[in-house]
Amino acid sequence: MNPWNMESAIVPVSGAASGIGLAICKRLRAEGATPLLLDFNEQSLAAAVSEIFPEASSASRYAYVVDVTDSKAIDACFADIKRDHGPATHAVANAGIAIGAHILETTDEQWHRLMNVNLHGCMYFCRAAARQLAEAKQGSMVLTASLAGLKAKASRTAYASSKAAVINLTRALALDLGPYGVRVNAVAPGMIDTPMQQAKPPEVRQAVCDSTPLGRYATADEVAKVMLFLLSDMASFITGETVVVDGGLSAKYM
Repeated sequence: MNPWNMESAIVPVSGAASGIGLAICKRLRAEGATPLLLDFNEQSLAAAVSEIFPEASSASRYAYVVDVTDSKAIDACFADIKRDHGPATHAVANAGIAIGAHILETTDEQWHRLMNVNLHGCMYFCRAAARQLAEAKQGSMVLTASLAGLKAKASRTAYASSKAAVINLTRALALDLGPYGVRVNAVAPGMIDTPMQQAKPPEVRQAVCDSTPLGRYATADEVAKVMLFLLSDMASFITGETVVVDGGLSAKYM
């Protein structure tokens, strides 16, 4: 018996065209689930869907081009998902952006952009998913937070604030949806080996590795495996939690 019990799962994933979003979609597909990929980048989304569903004659039916900051568009997207595949059984709110700026240099535009995507977009996505999960009185959601939501870092005021809000949003959603049998958890990744991180100077990358007890960056798949656990019945009595995936980076006090 498959311990994950995800074979019949219908799982919308936001920010699914790359990084952690793409990694969890691959994991879900490998376990027999049907990941539905949401992203605003149409070209990247098409490539991602073709990679995950290479055998599908019409892979586009698994792709939904949508901006998470548009609440009406998100609601319409979930209506389309229900029409195309049936109601969602699980969901992964992964879409997010990162902007680094010192508080003395943070603009209103930067602040609002981060909050619109990382917090408002996350809430719109979760609310739309929750309506379908609550109606079925079962299922689970996972939100992508960040270590920055638990530990402050210089020149990350807006980003850290948005991710701290996602962590408490996770708790609040767990309280609201628990009576419906729906679980809600989050992951808080540390340093992930993404193309953006790979572009940094070698000395910067080495400093990160030196600061991390496990001595390296995480892969997106390592985060995806934790997400899969939280989504699955293996985590059937876990809700309202944020699981840190940082290789021990936050274990130190200096």
